[in-house]
Amino acid sequence: MHIIVCTKQIRHTYTRTGRSPESHFINAEDSVYRINPHDEAALELALRLKDKDNQTTVSLLTMGPLIAPEGILRCLAAGADDLIQINAAEQVPQEGETSEPDPLDQPDPRIKSKILARAVTELDGDLVLCGKASLDKGNGQVGALMAMLLDRPFVSAISDLACSETEGVLQVQRSAGRGVREIIQCPTPAVLSVDLGTNLRFPTFSRRQWAEGHKPRQLNYNEDSDTPKAIFTRRFQPRPRPKIVPPPDSRLSAYERVMQLLTGSTVEKKGEILTGTTESQVKGIITFLETNGFLESGQGPDDAEQ
Repeated sequence: MHIIVCTKQIRHTYTRTGRSPESHFINAEDSVYRINPHDEAALELALRLKDKDNQTTVSLLTMGPLIAPEGILRCLAAGADDLIQINAAEQVPQEGETSEPDPLDQPDPRIKSKILARAVTELDGDLVLCGKASLDKGNGQVGALMAMLLDRPFVSAISDLACSETEGVLQVQRSAGRGVREIIQCPTPAVLSVDLGTNLRFPTFSRRQWAEGHKPRQLNYNEDSDTPKAIFTRRFQPRPRPKIVPPPDSRLSAYERVMQLLTGSTVEKKGEILTGTTESQVKGIITFLETNGFLESGQGPDDAEQ
């Protein structure tokens, strides 16, 4: 079986330390280039199938320049057999634009799925695994569109994968919500999208050395493709939400009000835990209700119900 794992390289922004509003307060060091975590989970499921069958091969399929070489190297060293890099015409920089690769400058999901489906056909992949969604865009459309173009069955957001005794039939497990799990039988060839839940294994030193000397195979698709149906115009970070701080209690002294402001005006709730026998706890509850004005003094629980 030939398993193709679609591996997307993304730019993940984890902080904002810039001062310019034009860059949305983001500096270059505020972002890190990495592999989409859903795709890493898909690779781990593929490697588990490879562990059980020596005839199974796993190929990584990525689009665009290698902007996250360390992440690709780790995936390759974890147990993949080959790395295929797609160079599409949509990612060629236009005149006057910077030549620096940007993972956000990628075709829309429809065009991207057509390019990936063509590569899967040329590579003769039996099983295609991809992440449920990418961490940067979160569209979650490529897997389903690939399955439609390849005319293959599709199961989304799986968490486990195994080969049954019947040749050419897979047993996949997916979440149906509210803790419910589904076991689905799916024939091959197929396209599956993987949810988070399985961590990628650590590569060995020998595999790491092999991956460092491995050269990716190139697939060049330079012909013009269809016009995108959805055009990406702008991407911006959310505005920082101000923390709502309640005003301090005006009945307190100036020192106590300042301390409340420094601690976020949090007022600790004072309570008392009743212990002892049932009769003593009931008396304690009645005393609390009388003290706070919920019961008149001398009024019992039976009178309060009336």
